[in-house]
Amino acid sequence: MPNPRGPTLGTPALTLTNQVRTVEAESEHLQQQSGPPETLRMEMKMFLPLLLLVCSVSTAELQAQSDNDILSHERQSDGQVGEAERLTEQQTCTQDIHAVLRKMSAWVAALKVEVQQLQRDNEVKTTELQSLNKRYQVQETQFKELQQQNQVQETQVKELQDQNQAQAAELAAVKVKANITGNQVEALMREGEAQAAELAAVKVKAENQEEDLKREGEAKQLAFSASLLASDYGNIGPFNTEITLIFRNVFTNIGNAYNPDTGLFTAPVRGVYHFEVHICGYGSSSHPISAVLVKNRQQIFMSYTHTFWCSESF
Repeated sequence: MPNPRGPTLGTPALTLTNQVRTVEAESEHLQQQSGPPETLRMEMKMFLPLLLLVCSVSTAELQAQSDNDILSHERQSDGQVGEAERLTEQQTCTQDIHAVLRKMSAWVAALKVEVQQLQRDNEVKTTELQSLNKRYQVQETQFKELQQQNQVQETQVKELQDQNQAQAAELAAVKVKANITGNQVEALMREGEAQAAELAAVKVKAENQEEDLKREGEAKQLAFSASLLASDYGNIGPFNTEITLIFRNVFTNIGNAYNPDTGLFTAPVRGVYHFEVHICGYGSSSHPISAVLVKNRQQIFMSYTHTFWCSESF
């Protein structure tokens, strides 16, 4: 009699084989996309044949068990015990296969993550490569511009060299036409230096004469008139020591040689000067009165009395 459980025992093995092939195809597709490292590639090559071997052995065992079930169906008493054992073995094999599939799924998931990481790295490298290409293009453009500038500068240098040669030729021609010798040039230079020295001497002499004339003109216009008091009457002193009488009330100061702040007259040029001083004062035997004209701290004239003194001039 045919065993109804025969086809049922073979179905999980076929499904497992199809799942393994699906996992293997997906792994090959991921390998083609990302190009896994050598370590993952070697593990995959070693792991897939082992998985196929386990699936084949499991399928063969299930098929053999199915055949044995058909032949020993008549032995019902022993068959029940064998069937239970086969079911246990089948469950154990199925669990092992599912464990292997879980490992394969985890490996495929890890491989996908690694492929995504490699794709991101590839995108970053692609972006860097594009940036490098742009920089290279910019540098190449700059290099071409520099080459063009160099060519322009070389052309300008050549033109300047040609102009320099032409100017040198013209200078040589001028020298030949002028027939100027070194001695003639030195003579002309000495003559020019002598003329410059003479001109400088004449200039100094003219400046000195101008200063002298200026001083003479200023000296001819020197005059001042001043008084001690602002009013007609008043007293100054007495003083126990010699003091400088400052005539602060200036009526005339031509040439500004007299300083009303210090009472000093400064002669701008050498010459003969005439001074007139009118002073009135009361003296006594114990307190005489005097007036002195001083030039450079030297007494030039002095008027002195012990009695009334007035209207002296010097």
